[in-house]
Amino acid sequence: MTTLSHTTTKDSPQPVTAVLDRIAVTESVRLATGNVIEPFGIEYSVYGSLDKPVIVVLGGISASRNLIDGDKIETEDAAHDARAKGWWDELVGNEKAIDTNEFCVISLNYLGALKLETIDGHSSVFNLTPADQSCILNLLLVSLGIDKAITIVGSSYGGMVGLSYAEQYPEALKKLICISASDKSTHTARAIRSIQRGIFELASNAQEKHQALSLARQLSILFYRTDEIFDTQFTDPVFLQPSKSVVGYEKTIYSYLSHQGEKFANRNTIPRYESLLDSIDSHRVDACKIISECHFIAVPTDRLVSYESMRKLAHKVKGTSHFYRLESIYGHDAFLKECQQLTSLLKKILGENDEPSTSYASC
Repeated sequence: MTTLSHTTTKDSPQPVTAVLDRIAVTESVRLATGNVIEPFGIEYSVYGSLDKPVIVVLGGISASRNLIDGDKIETEDAAHDARAKGWWDELVGNEKAIDTNEFCVISLNYLGALKLETIDGHSSVFNLTPADQSCILNLLLVSLGIDKAITIVGSSYGGMVGLSYAEQYPEALKKLICISASDKSTHTARAIRSIQRGIFELASNAQEKHQALSLARQLSILFYRTDEIFDTQFTDPVFLQPSKSVVGYEKTIYSYLSHQGEKFANRNTIPRYESLLDSIDSHRVDACKIISECHFIAVPTDRLVSYESMRKLAHKVKGTSHFYRLESIYGHDAFLKECQQLTSLLKKILGENDEPSTSYASC
């Protein structure tokens, strides 16, 4: 293996020491849905030293284990791509909101589906639920030799996994920071995912499947953000007759959606995306079984996870609960865009400043 070299200037931060690896699981393990009866692997990342307090960072359904930009880390992984972008690079790293000088930060790639045997003896390939993902996270932590209580920062789908972990492993969790996730899906969100599955069913060949995946992603993006942010980003279309071509197409929302859909379709498959859609639909936790300290960050403009549902969840959990209002025009995507506000909130929650919150008594 070859250690990456870095050129640092007087003003540039030191690279973050990282491990990017894979654990092979060959023995049967129990998940929430059933026992795994096929070998599988857990792809994970560790930033910083395992001797420090552990924070697990989990993102949305399209997130990966890559939290920090590849050119800002130092690793012995020979296959590491220095061009890889970290999806939370502005918030995780040396002297950032989640400081890798102070914490060991861990993440992993979600698994889509595995062959399981249920308690009634039924064997099949099952799409994994957030509760299953939390079992896999626990298996990873045990494999890494982590026997101290951890903190989880989970956003969107990662918040669902974090809530499931809090329900299943209460003694192993010191603190949960849940951003834009609640204890169950809304009817509107379930309906969107049903439409996406319908789009997939119309595709019969490779080209149509690629287009279907792109369209499904475009539909979800419309609900990730708000009309207010779209108004600031795009111009109104002007159509030429009779061709109906669009003047200045590249400045319209059509161009943006097409680009984002293609980018997503190029690196995903329908089976994997469907498995994650099913996983979100299956999400449900019993909030009154959550006894850990919880911090909920909700966005009033979020059209997928309602502000009110998170406020109610903050009331229902058994442990000490704190509730934060994050103002944003980005809707559900606020956890990816509002880095300055989140830096203040995360530093407050992790004990570094005095950002106010609303505290709720346990249920």
